[in-house]
Amino acid sequence: MQLGRRSEVDADRPSVGRVAADMGTGFMTLQDPSWSLSQVLLATGGRFVCGTPQARFRSVSTDSRTIAVGDLFLALPGDLHDGLAFVHEAVRKGAAGIIVERLPESLPAVPVILVEDALVALGDLAAYRRSQMERLQVVAITGSSGKTTVKEMTAAILEQKKRVLKTKGNFNNLIGLPLSLLPVGREDDVAVLEMGMNRAGEIARLAEIADPDIACITNVQPAHLAGFGDIEGVAKAKGELFAGVKSWSTLVVNIDDKRVRRLARKCEQKKITFGRHRLADVRATHIRDHGAEGVGFTLHLKGNKSRVNLRAMGAHNVMNSLAAAGIAHAAGMRMAAIVSGLESYQGFDKRLQVRKLANGLHVVNDTYNANPASMLAALETVRGVGRNSRTVAVLGDMLELGQQSKDAHASTGGSVAGLGYDYLLVVGEFAADMVAGAKKAGMAGARAKRFDGKAALLKFVGGLLAKGELGKGDWVLVKGSRGMRMETIVADIEKLVAGETV
Repeated sequence: MQLGRRSEVDADRPSVGRVAADMGTGFMTLQDPSWSLSQVLLATGGRFVCGTPQARFRSVSTDSRTIAVGDLFLALPGDLHDGLAFVHEAVRKGAAGIIVERLPESLPAVPVILVEDALVALGDLAAYRRSQMERLQVVAITGSSGKTTVKEMTAAILEQKKRVLKTKGNFNNLIGLPLSLLPVGREDDVAVLEMGMNRAGEIARLAEIADPDIACITNVQPAHLAGFGDIEGVAKAKGELFAGVKSWSTLVVNIDDKRVRRLARKCEQKKITFGRHRLADVRATHIRDHGAEGVGFTLHLKGNKSRVNLRAMGAHNVMNSLAAAGIAHAAGMRMAAIVSGLESYQGFDKRLQVRKLANGLHVVNDTYNANPASMLAALETVRGVGRNSRTVAVLGDMLELGQQSKDAHASTGGSVAGLGYDYLLVVGEFAADMVAGAKKAGMAGARAKRFDGKAALLKFVGGLLAKGELGKGDWVLVKGSRGMRMETIVADIEKLVAGETV
């Protein structure tokens, strides 16, 4: 997959400028959310194959299932589904034009634009649209953990005074980020974009598309090691964000993270630091963990201070709050709006989401994703709120850790034992390593158990419920990487408590 800019158009292709001039359209600015054919050609460097030169497109879509009348359908290739196979379906549903890497066997009766790389073209369309929004402020956030939470907290603050467009869910890759940015309009003040990666060069390309004014790396931790070898490889890849911003951009720097500090030290841009360190521009003191009710702290920002009562569970969210406050300060927000925005934040789907079931059992759904650092933070948080109750850790694999997978899972098992959990119940390829780590740290064998599948695990949980070994006031944490789909276990525990068959 190509990560960089598109190649130059072949010499035998008509130049974009000539085609646009022949069409007689003014294509240097976006006067409305729609696209002219000339704008599409200018953005992508594509070749106009056939159709009506005066065509306009309502918006860009990559999904034939949700295509709307007037959309431009961009056919992305893929291992499971090739967009080219859905071109005619998209046209039947009302697509007003198509972008393809290869021409279909029969050309549809709408404008067809041929590009060298459809994925690059998608990014180029988003980059072009961003370039036309002169007053738009763009925030880019990456990091090994916390980036989605920081994105949501930042948006909550900025929404106090500004019109904000933000990444939907975890649309943070080479497809998701452009799709998040494409709807931006002249009425938007700020775009808050999350950037993820699983290979070198991906963050650099995302930064090229988004052209950020404010850039934040939340932290560098052992995650996605399979694609980078070790944590230094992760740091180098995350550092592509700082390296890829304008000289007048602002970097928001985690002063507590030595690798983030090192990345920032190489840059000349203005910097705002955050962290627990007394020299941080944005820092927290007098932290009070209120368990399931959230966490309180005193926010210090450039000589000002104010008390914040965060409704998100877990002391680790203090650092996420500091990152968001630093970004918001860089965006021109005052202390009062920053505090108000942080206190309005309520968390989101599958991130330490607490459900109190009919029998009084608390189930914590933290199945959004997992790496060693986020796993430890969740384990500490739930053990903290359940310190006077029975606690159970239901865990799945942490994926993409490469050669460090076995050691990382064993270490997590050791943490479960060290924190004093009553049970560790594990599924996945590295379940045995996690259980072995727990036993080595002193957890009784009968309480650290691996299962061949979710059904066997749920049967065991059902037994605990039936025997009264799990019930009112107790806490169950369910967590694993996105690919493990551990949220299905959360749903099935709810069914067990309700007396339903799973």
